[in-house]
Amino acid sequence: MQNQANRVAVVGGGIMGVTLAYKLAQRGLRVTVYERGDNLGGLASYMLYDGVRMDRFYHTILSSDMSMQTLIEESGVKDRLHFTATKQGFYDNGHIYPFNTPVDFLLFPPLNLFQRFRLGLQVIFAQFETDWEKMDTVPVEDWLVRISGRGVFNKVWKPLLRAKFDSTAENVPATYIWSRLRRMMGTREGVTSKEMMCYLENGYYTLIEALAQKCEALGVTFHLRAPIEEIVIEAGRAVGVRVGGQVEAYDAVISTLASPILSGLIPNAPADFRALLSKQQYLGVMCPMLILKKSLMPYYVLNITDESIPFTAVVETTNLIDPKHVKGYHIAYLPKYIAPDNDMANWPDEQVKAEWMKHFRRMFPDYDEANIIEFIVQRAKYVEPIRPMGTRHEIPPVQTPVDRLYMGNTVMIYPELGNGEAVTRFAIRLAEQVLATVPEWQNAERVS
Repeated sequence: MQNQANRVAVVGGGIMGVTLAYKLAQRGLRVTVYERGDNLGGLASYMLYDGVRMDRFYHTILSSDMSMQTLIEESGVKDRLHFTATKQGFYDNGHIYPFNTPVDFLLFPPLNLFQRFRLGLQVIFAQFETDWEKMDTVPVEDWLVRISGRGVFNKVWKPLLRAKFDSTAENVPATYIWSRLRRMMGTREGVTSKEMMCYLENGYYTLIEALAQKCEALGVTFHLRAPIEEIVIEAGRAVGVRVGGQVEAYDAVISTLASPILSGLIPNAPADFRALLSKQQYLGVMCPMLILKKSLMPYYVLNITDESIPFTAVVETTNLIDPKHVKGYHIAYLPKYIAPDNDMANWPDEQVKAEWMKHFRRMFPDYDEANIIEFIVQRAKYVEPIRPMGTRHEIPPVQTPVDRLYMGNTVMIYPELGNGEAVTRFAIRLAEQVLATVPEWQNAERVS
């Protein structure tokens, strides 16, 4: 056990902050978590609709996500975790095609037989490539064209890259597609190649809430609606946080905030470090959520190759989640990732609805719009870090240049993706790195 006098502030109550608090408290540190929102969760927070908690943004738990499943078991909500075989499809040139079984793959009309073979080769190749640092030096287009061919790239990969990365797609290294292919193949089971996913009743927040309760039993304190005004630094060391105009003293401070936000909270940190944090750019997201009376399609995710459609995909989460857990409603998300220079981020909700519904009607001409109960626009500014080629040296360290100021956010997870599994796994590693330095704090206190 660590010395009970070691008081730590965790800034940010998302899934990383709560997991971090849990792991630190298990080892005896006295942890206080500060969250500016009304609830914990961050991007994994929820909205209430008709008395039911629903995820603001869609999230996946794959059958291969063992860190998430371990936390779910430890937090006591494993009985609310369910496994489901999901389906996916492609929307191409006005048609919807299934893309689930080897037969679907072999008969996939948008590609000819040779192109289907090369697409399959791309998936296989990703499983055998293990050197992510090599992938980081290869432009994603070069890698995909070399294996899949130009025809497959133009028909499948190019529109998906533009949809996912907006105007930043040209600078993306191969790691992004490589990581996604490796992650998704981990969900395939058996010779039928069924894609298995999991869901928690009432969403990600079920885990966050249960984990927070475990934290509180270990002595963790949570402060909601408590935006940090400054991380106080004296003589090169983080000594506390200023919140509500008052300074609270701590032995160490750990930030889980997006890098540009952290930069604005540490005016007394070295200027070059603040500049490094400030220059990090993120993709935002525009994510309309449709609450429906009837199901829209048989797929969990419908990928879109039509570049004229603004949203990335159609994700009907109630083809994963049993609708009985959301009062019989059906829920679909129509996300669009937004680059920092995209003015669409400033569109009012009504403009988003008008543009989205124009394409929705084209994709689903037979769907009765009387079944659409609500069209709710959800937004977030800092969703996925943009990591252009040749910028790995700009990933900040856990131990910042400020003594006893630590940081962890999705920038630092690279080359993994910013999903719940990668975030929780990183939070556990972050906790271990912080704990390894606690004896140094104690020695410094004894010397002083």
